[in-house]
Amino acid sequence: MESNEKTNLITSHHVYKNYSSKPPHLHYTSAISRVLWLAWVVTMPCVAPGMSIGYSAIVLDQLQLSLDEQSWFASLPSTMMPIGCLLSGPLIDKLGRKTALMVTNLPSFLGWLLLSKQPASLYVLYAGQLLVGLSVGLSTTPATVYAAECITVNYTGLRGCFTIMTSVMLNFGMFLTYLLGTLMPAYVVAYVAAFVSFTAFIFIGTLIPESPPWLFGQGRRVDAEFSQRVLRIAQPILQTSRAKSLDGDSAALVRVRSRIVDRLFEPDVYKPMAIMTTFLFFQQFSGSFVLTAYMVQLLSGLGVTVNGYLVTLLAGFTNLAAMILLSVLLTRFGFKELSYVSCAGYAASMVLLAVFLQFYGGGDALVINVVVIGCVLLNMAMNGLGLRPIPYAMLGEVFPTDVAGVAGSIVACMSSVFNFIAIKTYPYLRIWLGPGVFALYGALGLLTLVFVATIVPDTRGKTIKQISDEFLRKKPTDSVIEYRKRSCTADEVF
Repeated sequence: MESNEKTNLITSHHVYKNYSSKPPHLHYTSAISRVLWLAWVVTMPCVAPGMSIGYSAIVLDQLQLSLDEQSWFASLPSTMMPIGCLLSGPLIDKLGRKTALMVTNLPSFLGWLLLSKQPASLYVLYAGQLLVGLSVGLSTTPATVYAAECITVNYTGLRGCFTIMTSVMLNFGMFLTYLLGTLMPAYVVAYVAAFVSFTAFIFIGTLIPESPPWLFGQGRRVDAEFSQRVLRIAQPILQTSRAKSLDGDSAALVRVRSRIVDRLFEPDVYKPMAIMTTFLFFQQFSGSFVLTAYMVQLLSGLGVTVNGYLVTLLAGFTNLAAMILLSVLLTRFGFKELSYVSCAGYAASMVLLAVFLQFYGGGDALVINVVVIGCVLLNMAMNGLGLRPIPYAMLGEVFPTDVAGVAGSIVACMSSVFNFIAIKTYPYLRIWLGPGVFALYGALGLLTLVFVATIVPDTRGKTIKQISDEFLRKKPTDSVIEYRKRSCTADEVF
């Protein structure tokens, strides 16, 4: 009798602890909730850097600066973003994805502390802008790579939804800046951003493991398998042919590391690098980040009489809401389809604004407020629906795992250079071209649409390996030439 009771207790305990015994809907809900939690933790280091995107918009009218000093203050973060992007690659590939996420928070914390100094000299503020710009560059790739390798590997159909969270968190940071900027002085907002950086550092250090593919690539098989179990990765992602060749062979590890530069010239690397660099070129020079950096000043210059901070807050909320909607739509549609809508709507908002400013000669404040604010909100909505976040999200998808960090950081570096030029030149283009600057941005938005339709690959529902294999595919003529070469070699041997 006692034996039977023990058996029943053991069996019931086993049933209670067995994860697979849960109903299917609880299985899925629990798994998705856990993935969402991991994605939130991994992308938390993007919030404080994202706050810097909108910081110049709330602080410029609180500083007594000349036009040239304003353009430098707004664009200085972009000068350090390329360096952050280039440092991000070695950090990701040599020190690990988790370490790279932790390092992101250090310059962010220090930079925001400098920006919070009150009173502060202009050069101290410049130094703070440089440091937060460095943190933006460091934050662009690690979270996306980690999400693609570890969080969404069991849900390739949802990969776009989760990899877009890096951009969502960056823009949540921007919205948070706009929100706090309406309630408190800019230097207090900087204090809040420093606290966010510190909190993100603690969360990353304590709540997530290192990426299993990276650990396995370093020859740390036991650690990799343990991390895979912690992350509950079901697919045997560690057993790739490249990883197998490295298992237990330290010499092979050295050879692979020395071949990183050579890998950059292979089709599965240089093709996506060229495509994504061009995509980001169009994104930046179509003014995707310009309105964000100069929002309050831009509204005032266009004759809007509504409180600029309130309109800026509404614009930031619109942009964030559009990105959240994008993350939902990505469960049903791919990057390409949503980019069509985004680029078309973005171009329309810019062209409409340019036409109105060029031809409307009246002085009715109500008409100006409605049309200008409407165009700005449409611009921010369409921007958030694809043009701004999608190129960065794709950086975590289109590159092979062994060079994802280096290749992604190089492309992000180029994007930062484009970002600096676009933001620095806007005040002067506004003076030289007048309303024509918005027409220029609209035309570049239309070119982006054409580029996406004809060149950008469709990654929906494909694994990283499948995407890389498509870039490796040869034309029929290439296959014939290679076959003939092999035949000649065989004839020479015999």
